[in-house]
Amino acid sequence: MMLRIIHGKLKPGTWDSYERAYKDAMAKAGKIPGLRGRWLAHASDDADAGYTMSLWENEAAMRAYESSDILQKTILPQLKPFFSGDYTTTRCEVRFAEEFD
Repeated sequence: MMLRIIHGKLKPGTWDSYERAYKDAMAKAGKIPGLRGRWLAHASDDADAGYTMSLWENEAAMRAYESSDILQKTILPQLKPFFSGDYTTTRCEVRFAEEFD
């Protein structure tokens, strides 16, 4: 499995609008092949920063998504207006996982 983590900063004061746009964009995106889970997290020490994390079956599925029309034409156009330009993307191979009830 692969984990894709994006840390980014938004334009000041736009988090609530961004969160609504993010949820809407993900609903419009529908089912994405190979995607096992997705999370949006708001940084507790910076009102204009947060993380998105997505869990993928394999690297091929993650890379296919990154170059897909669904990301480029459906998701990003809704979210880009909020971006400040300060972000990083990290891709990780999951080496251990443990689930709790």
